[in-house]
Amino acid sequence: MGHTARLLLGVSALALVLAGTGSPAFAQRLRTTAPPATVGDADQDRGWQGLGPVEPPATDPAAAARTDAEAAGLRTDPPAPGESRTVAAQRDRQRAEARRAPWQSRPPRPSALPPDAGVAAPAPVTTPPPRPSSRPAPMANRRTGRMPPRPPTPAPGARQIGLRTLSAVPPTSRGGSSLAPNREDSLALDRGLRGVAPPRQPRRPVDVPIVTERTQQPSGRVLPNANPLGRNVVIDPRTGEVVSYDRRPRSETDPFAPTGIRLGSFIVTPTVDATLGYDSNPRRLPSGGSGSLFTQSYGEVQARSDWSRHELTARLRGTYSAYFSDPGVNRPEVSATATGRIDVARDTRLEGEARYVLNTNSPGSSNLPSSPDGLRNLPLIYQYGATTGVVQDIGRLQLSLRGTFDRFTYDDAVTNAGVVLPQSERNYNAYGGRLRASYELTPGLRPFVEVGIEQRRFDQLIATGGTLQGSTSTTYRVGSTFELTRLLTGEISAGYLVRDNLEPTFGDIGLPVFDASLVWTATALTTVRLTAKSMIDESFTTGASGIEKRDVSIELEHAFRRWLTGTARIAYGHDNYRGTSRVDQRLVASLGLVYRASRNLQIRGELRRETLQSNTANQSYSANVVLFGLRLQR
Repeated sequence: MGHTARLLLGVSALALVLAGTGSPAFAQRLRTTAPPATVGDADQDRGWQGLGPVEPPATDPAAAARTDAEAAGLRTDPPAPGESRTVAAQRDRQRAEARRAPWQSRPPRPSALPPDAGVAAPAPVTTPPPRPSSRPAPMANRRTGRMPPRPPTPAPGARQIGLRTLSAVPPTSRGGSSLAPNREDSLALDRGLRGVAPPRQPRRPVDVPIVTERTQQPSGRVLPNANPLGRNVVIDPRTGEVVSYDRRPRSETDPFAPTGIRLGSFIVTPTVDATLGYDSNPRRLPSGGSGSLFTQSYGEVQARSDWSRHELTARLRGTYSAYFSDPGVNRPEVSATATGRIDVARDTRLEGEARYVLNTNSPGSSNLPSSPDGLRNLPLIYQYGATTGVVQDIGRLQLSLRGTFDRFTYDDAVTNAGVVLPQSERNYNAYGGRLRASYELTPGLRPFVEVGIEQRRFDQLIATGGTLQGSTSTTYRVGSTFELTRLLTGEISAGYLVRDNLEPTFGDIGLPVFDASLVWTATALTTVRLTAKSMIDESFTTGASGIEKRDVSIELEHAFRRWLTGTARIAYGHDNYRGTSRVDQRLVASLGLVYRASRNLQIRGELRRETLQSNTANQSYSANVVLFGLRLQR
C-alpha cells in the first residue's frame, strides 16, 4: 500500500513539473487532442472551461483554437458589422436580438395560392402592435400648429432660471452670475420668434390685466388695457415677460374688397357705379301714373389716413337720377363728410366732423309745397354743419361731450305754370349738445347713460299761417354697446324724448324712443342687420306741430359663393302727425343680388317694392323699381 502511494505521489509531481516547464507546442497539442469518447460523456458535467462558450468544444480540426487568444475566447480577426469582439459578447448580442425580434420582425406576407387551392381566402394580414413606450406623445401647438422642440439635456450643475436653463458659470468680478442672453436667444429675438426678458427687467404688477386678443378699436384708439405689442403676443402675467410672438400675415377677410391707391400717407378708394332702371310710378301719384326708364350715376371717393397717431377720413359721394319720360323728377344727391381725431394724450382725444348734404324732397313727401304732379321740378335742400367733441377715459369709465351745429336752407319751388313758391320761411339753424357716460363692464360690454338737447331757430319766427316756429328737444337714453363673441355687435338704447314748441297752441310732444344698430353674424356666410330709429321731424303741413317718425328695418345677407351674394331687406315706417289725425305707414321690400367678377368689377341687380298707406285721401301710393348696374372700384 505504501509503495502504491509513493508511486502516485511521484507521478503527480512529474505532471506538475511538465505543466510548468513544458513547451507551448506541448500545451497546444494537449488542447487540440480530443479525449476518447466514453459512454455517458454527454451526461457528465464538464466543469469550468475558461472564457469560451458552455457548448462542447468543436471536433473539427479546422475550427479548433490555433492561438492562446482564440483559446481564451478572443477574436483575432476584426469583427464584421453587427458582430462583437468576444464570443461571449456575440452570444449576448444574439440573445438580445432574439428578445427584440417579436417587436421588430414583420409577419411574413402570404404566398400566392396554388392552382388547386379552391376558393379559400388567404390568411389575414395582421399589423404588429406598436412598440410600447412610457414617454407621452408630443402634441402640436393649437395656435401655431408647430411641434414642440425636443428638450435639451441640461448640463451637470445647470439650474433653471426664468424661461431657459442657465449653465453654472463661475461668478463674475462683482460676485454675481452672467445672465446675458446666449447666441440662440439673441437670434430668436432678432427674428421675432421668441423673446426672453432679462432678469433685471422690472416685474409687472399682478393685478394689471393683460389682454392678448385686443389691440385697437376701428377708430384707432389704443385701449387702456390693450397689449401694446400687438395681437397674439403671449405675455407672462406674473412677470410681464414676452413669451412668444406671432407675426404671421393676417388672413384676408374679404378677397373682393377694394385695395385702394396709396397717395402719400393716405389710402384713396374710388368707386364708380352706372345703373339702368325702371320705375313704375316716378312721381308717387295715388293713381299710379306712367312708368319710365331712368339711369342712375353714382360716384364715390374715400380717403383714409394711415398714421400711427391721429386719424383723418374724407368721403365724397354723389348720385344723379335722370328719367327718360319725366325729366321733372330728375334729382341730384351729394354728400361730403370729413371726420378727424386728435390724440391729445393716452386717455384724451378730440373728435370733429364737417359735413355737407345736397338733397331733394322725395316725390311722395308731405313737405312738398304742392302736389307732386303740379311742380316743374323738385326743390333742392341744402344742409351743412359740424360736430366737435372731447372724449376722456378714466380707467374703465369713459366720458364724452359733443356739440353740433347744422344749417338747413330750402330752394324755391316752381309750378308747371311757372309760379314761384318761396320757401325761405323754412330755413332754420339747429344747435345741439350731447353728454354720455359709459363704463366697461367686460371687454365686450359697455353700458352708457346719455342726455341730449337740441334747439331749432328759424330765420322767420312767424310762419305764413301766423304760428310761431321753433322748438327745444331733450332726450334721455340708457343703453349699451356690446360685442358678444364677435357674433352679435352693435348698440341698443331706449329712452324718452320731450319737445317743447314755441307755439302755445301746439303744446309739448313726448314719446318713448328706441334706437338700435345690431349686426348678427349667424354663420360665416350669413349676416343679419337690424336698425331702429325714433325721432321728431319738422312738418310744414298746416296744423301739424311735428311728425313722430319710427323706422325699423331688417336685412338678411347670404353668400351663396364667395363671389355671389344675395340680400333680402324689409323696412317699415310709422309717421304720426301731431296735432292732426293723419297717420302714414311706409313699407319697402327689396331683393338684391351681387356678382363679384373680380376685385374691381361687380354686377348688381335689385327688385324693390315701395308702398305708403295713409288715412288721408289722395296720399297713398305704390311703386315697383327694377335696377341693374355695373360697379368699378379700385
